[in-house]
Amino acid sequence: MVKNHSEETVVVKGSIPRALKLEFKVLCVQKELEMSEVLENLIRHWIQTDSPVGEFSSMDLLNQEFEDVKAYVPKSLKRQFKLLCTQKRVTIRSILYVLIKQWVQMGEVYQFCTNSGRKNNL
Repeated sequence: MVKNHSEETVVVKGSIPRALKLEFKVLCVQKELEMSEVLENLIRHWIQTDSPVGEFSSMDLLNQEFEDVKAYVPKSLKRQFKLLCTQKRVTIRSILYVLIKQWVQMGEVYQFCTNSGRKNNL
């Protein structure tokens, strides 16, 4: 992805469970990706796909320690993200949580399928 360096970048952040942040970080390292770039792409995709809210249960978050996750995104993207979250009456934090959780789960499924395929080829 080519970044447009002419637009000012700003921070989008939210608190997510520490364990999820660690999984996200590890998966990004394994795939040689920057966390901020992944988050920017997830936010863009969320906006382009009509901003689905999805299922979010606060029960998922009980008794967990939280850490901030940050993305450095173009100012216009943050403005659009914030506006859509406000219109849909959801918090930025909850959408970041859902997007990261889904991305991590997809990464785990992909790794499982890849690893299963390797075993079958032996």
